[in-house]
Amino acid sequence: GTGTLTCATASAGSPTFKWFQGSTEVSGQTGAELIRTYGSNPSGEYTCKATLNTVESDASAATTVATHVAITPASPSGADAATVTMTCSADATTATYVWKKGSTAITGATTAEYAYTVAIADADASGNVGFTCEATANSVMGTATVNFSVKPQQPTITATGMPITASGGTGTLTCATASAGSPTFKWLQGTTEVSGQTG
Repeated sequence: GTGTLTCATASAGSPTFKWFQGSTEVSGQTGAELIRTYGSNPSGEYTCKATLNTVESDASAATTVATHVAITPASPSGADAATVTMTCSADATTATYVWKKGSTAITGATTAEYAYTVAIADADASGNVGFTCEATANSVMGTATVNFSVKPQQPTITATGMPITASGGTGTLTCATASAGSPTFKWLQGTTEVSGQTG
């Protein structure tokens, strides 16, 4: 994608312009419009100067172009104890990164990729863990946030006394998961939930 910055002066005539990204002049840009392209390091503070009849103006007030940041996958998920890698990308040729879990910076997580070892204890009441990536390029920071959906480890079923061979006999199916905590369970017979069975 692209974005456009427009420089204007109230002075009459046909001025030429100079554009600056920070303190560095943007080479070859002498028109009133400056087009910035995604991925070409467009973030930063921009100013312009107008020249009319060989006289150059003072610099304009600075306009800040934010760093665009995205996290992939956009809707991450994983089972307890699994390791899932998330990637942060910025529309800059160079950027620095900080990953946060909730509002707390994660020690050592300062690259574009972060490998999260899923912990069900991290999840909120909705089963999510919030992650934020902060990417800074040209002294301007952008952020992206995702909710990581945490699931218990896949349960296993153990059968005792099955099949039932005598009238009136009983058998027991036991469901267990390796995830820590005190889970509740749902039982299904085929695709139909067995009513009232949560143990």
